[in-house]
Amino acid sequence: MGTDESIDDVDAEMALALGLFALSDATVHEAATQADVTGWELEQAIERAGLADTFGIDTEADVSKEIDSLLDRQLE
Repeated sequence: MGTDESIDDVDAEMALALGLFALSDATVHEAATQADVTGWELEQAIERAGLADTFGIDTEADVSKEIDSLLDRQLE
């Protein structure tokens, strides 16, 4: 698995978020929040890494779902 990036090029917060999401039962939002990145940033990183299908990430559906979730929280 070769890449052109060195360890200095890796975003530590994003790596933490991806690791939490991949290795635990955390949702994208939970993993992103814990690592101090946004859920959208994490989803984009997952897509760029070619892992969207592996993790079942559908950004179009996820955006709609996140908007609905935020609106539901405001109504409570």
